[in-house]
Amino acid sequence: MAAASLSSIVLGSFMCALIVVCRRYGRDPDNIAPPVASCLGDLVTLLFMGIVTSVLIVFIDTPLPFIVGIAIVVVAVLSFLSTIRNPHVRPLLSQGWVPLFGAMIISSGTGMVLDRFASRYEGFALLAVVISGLPGSVGSILVSRLSTSLHAAALTFSSGPASRKETADPSTRLVMMTLLLITLPIEIGFLSVLRGLGWLHLPFVFIAFSVAFFFLAVAISLFVAQRMTNFLWSKNCDPDMYALPIHSALMDLVGQLLLAMCFEIVQVFVNVKSQSH
Repeated sequence: MAAASLSSIVLGSFMCALIVVCRRYGRDPDNIAPPVASCLGDLVTLLFMGIVTSVLIVFIDTPLPFIVGIAIVVVAVLSFLSTIRNPHVRPLLSQGWVPLFGAMIISSGTGMVLDRFASRYEGFALLAVVISGLPGSVGSILVSRLSTSLHAAALTFSSGPASRKETADPSTRLVMMTLLLITLPIEIGFLSVLRGLGWLHLPFVFIAFSVAFFFLAVAISLFVAQRMTNFLWSKNCDPDMYALPIHSALMDLVGQLLLAMCFEIVQVFVNVKSQSH
């Protein structure tokens, strides 16, 4: 509880500051904030979990952990009362619960996949960070861009024809192709670094299959992001609120399943090749 609360405070404050900085220097937050939030979420949470555990483990037989738990509950109640009095953020209290619980259920499946294959294949956990995290980050960029475009179009339409103007935003298909292509050098570079530094001894056949499955994971992520965003918008659900948690958790699961499939195929390929010799 303490780690999750601290992580939420730090990440929430950091993301707000990041968006303000992006707007200050003329950068599009849709291209920066989603991947940063995606990659920092697990890192910051695990970091605080380690810190809080190291601090509280010494006081495990004292009333301090109980006092900390009570303090967190009190702060949560005070935050709830403060939020419900604010008309600008009050609707958030009744939104977002369904996607968060859905993401939690999907993440449980991801954990089971990781637990099963991390002990079976060397380097599975290390590779899973990229093949599941990067496609999810790319998809979150697309979700955020589409959601911003939909909100802007709805606001312009409600303001009347006089406020409408032509925009030079690239097409969704062009954005998807660009995001798909820019991720391939990152994956190839990541595998090259692992092989060059000797952290993992990756045969060429595994690298080829890994890049192919990574390409498939990114394509699935972009397709799901587009379809999910448009579907949720058609149902009067904010994609920023509903699509991002579900999409991120789903791509973690899909990425790790594809990575497990890659290991299985390469293992069969290597066994057949060795038997032929």
